[in-house]
Amino acid sequence: MALAFAGLVPHSPLLAPNIGKEHRAQLGKTLEAYSLLSKNLATTQPDAIVIISAHAASGPDWWNANVCLNYQVDLSLFGDLLTQGQWSGALGLAEELQNFLGQTEQLRFYSQPQLDYGTAVPLLLLGEDLKTVPILPIGYIDNQPERQAEFGRRLGEFLRQWPGKAALIGSGDLAHCLGANQPSGLQARGHKFDQRLQEALRQNDSQALLELSMDKANETGQCAWLAYLTLQAALNGQPGSWQNLAYEAPFGVGGAVWQWQPASAD
Repeated sequence: MALAFAGLVPHSPLLAPNIGKEHRAQLGKTLEAYSLLSKNLATTQPDAIVIISAHAASGPDWWNANVCLNYQVDLSLFGDLLTQGQWSGALGLAEELQNFLGQTEQLRFYSQPQLDYGTAVPLLLLGEDLKTVPILPIGYIDNQPERQAEFGRRLGEFLRQWPGKAALIGSGDLAHCLGANQPSGLQARGHKFDQRLQEALRQNDSQALLELSMDKANETGQCAWLAYLTLQAALNGQPGSWQNLAYEAPFGVGGAVWQWQPASAD
C-alpha cells in the first residue's frame, strides 16, 4: 500500500497556543497552513503516524525510535504548564520496521513517555481528530546525510508494503539566522540555504537535496535538512510532487509547511 500522506512541518514552540499567545498573529501563514494540512491528513484516515523529529534522540551510528504504550505532551521547558495531550504508541509497526531494517539500517528502541517538542508541537497542531491514531517518533542519525537518505528510502519501502495506511511527517525548522534577534544574527547564508533546500524540494530533486553541505547546513542552525532528506527519499520513485503551503520567518527562524501531492491516477 502506498503512503497515505506525507508532510513537512516546523515545530517552533511559539506555535503552541499557550506559549505563542500574542505572537501567533505573526505566525498566521504557518498556522493557516497547519490547519489545511490537518484537514487533509484527517481525510486519509491513517492507521499510524510515523514522525521524524529533529529533537528525538539521535544515534551516532544507528536510528532511535521512541517506543511507548502511551505518550504525553510536556511543554513545561517553555513555561507552558497547561497544554496537555496524549497519544498511544504504534508498537506493532515499530517491531515490524525494526525487523525489516535488520542490521543495515539499525533501529534501536528507547522509551520516553514525554514527547520531545519536535514531535509534540506538530501533533498538537495537526488536530484533535488524530489523537486516537498511534504514533512512532524516530530521530536522526548523527551528521550522516547519505545514510539518513538511505534510511528514508528503506522506510518508504517498508511503509508501502505495510498493510495499513501510514502517514509520514518530518518535523524541523529551517535557518536560525534570519533576524537580528537571533544569537547568530542576520546572515545571508541562512536565506540562501532555505532557498536552495526548498527549491530542491519544489523540483523534487533528491540529488540536489543530498548535495547540500552538512557543514554549511549546521552553520545556519537549521534542524530540518535531515527530515527533508528522509521524506524525499521515502517518496522517491512515487509519482507526485511537493506543494508548499507556507514559509515565513517573523522571529528569525525559517519555518515551512509542505504536503506531498500524489500524481492523479488518470
